[in-house]
Amino acid sequence: MILNTLFIESLSNFAHGISSAFFIYFGLNLVFFRNSNRPLQVLGYLFCLWAVQNVKDLFLYVDSVSESTYYSSLLLSFDMWAVPFCALFLLEILYPGFFSLKRVVQFESPLCLFTLVYALTGRSFFYKMSIVYTALFCLVVVLFIVSKVRQYNRYMRENYSYTERVNVRWLMNSMIILALCLLLWLYTCTNISHLGDLVYYVTSTLLWAVVLYFSLRQEWIAEVEESDTEVEQVPLEMEPSRNGASPMGQKLEAYIRERELFLNPKLSLPDLATEMGTNRSYLSNCLNNELGVTFYDYINGFRIEKAKGILEDPAFDGCIEEVALLSGFNSVSTFRRSFQKRYGCSPSQYRKGEVGK
Repeated sequence: MILNTLFIESLSNFAHGISSAFFIYFGLNLVFFRNSNRPLQVLGYLFCLWAVQNVKDLFLYVDSVSESTYYSSLLLSFDMWAVPFCALFLLEILYPGFFSLKRVVQFESPLCLFTLVYALTGRSFFYKMSIVYTALFCLVVVLFIVSKVRQYNRYMRENYSYTERVNVRWLMNSMIILALCLLLWLYTCTNISHLGDLVYYVTSTLLWAVVLYFSLRQEWIAEVEESDTEVEQVPLEMEPSRNGASPMGQKLEAYIRERELFLNPKLSLPDLATEMGTNRSYLSNCLNNELGVTFYDYINGFRIEKAKGILEDPAFDGCIEEVALLSGFNSVSTFRRSFQKRYGCSPSQYRKGEVGK
């Protein structure tokens, strides 16, 4: 029994060291040694804060500190400061430019106040209140982020012809893991043990390793303004028609087909508006209200037609990946999903003439 306890304690200490090294290395790298964009720099600040908190936990190895309820609770209260910073990172992803020193102060002030009052009075009430506040704060942030992630991804589909590395679906899975880590952390706050510390260090490090991986591969896109700075009068020929497709819709389709703009795998609605010399709002209104389709689905429709023609060409002997690239798709998996949705079969089945069999 004693050997098992010592083994778990050793593993916990090892995990503590690995976790600290992870946050120190990547935190400093993102902040000082990498030409990081804004979200990655905020993540770097968060990692540096997490590293400081991990190093701070070294005091718990001192018997006089670990055996003191006051000192151990005080050290744990500092851990809660990372929660608002996590929220700031997530909000910076969904709202570029959200992170600022002013918001750091606003988000961190309540927990800093709880920690200060507890440090001065030693009353456990304030420590418990900080735990309750942290739990409620996380609940509100999680619910808010979940709703905004869906809105963000919908915005991507309405403005971009590709979603690979621009949508933030990965945040949903990360939020679930983050919630589990929070529950585990709350448990370790009230039930301190080497096993709990071991699980916490491992899960939290793995969580942020996953977030770092997706953040590094993410194509960060600056937020597009809701309205154009100059509102132009809609030309008569672009106004919607009450019967059938609008002249703007017909012009849009003819323009895209003639120039095969859909072959650009990273075509966006603002790019198309600039190419046509018109207003992005006009195009968005035409697609969403007149044609009832997102920009993503509209452009991929042309790409699927192009792919269909390639697959039907007996002289073409390339692979499916080549078909996707020649059709303008940015991802083979997206090509397969879109083709399956349109024709009810995979590109390979269509090529072999297995449709309807």
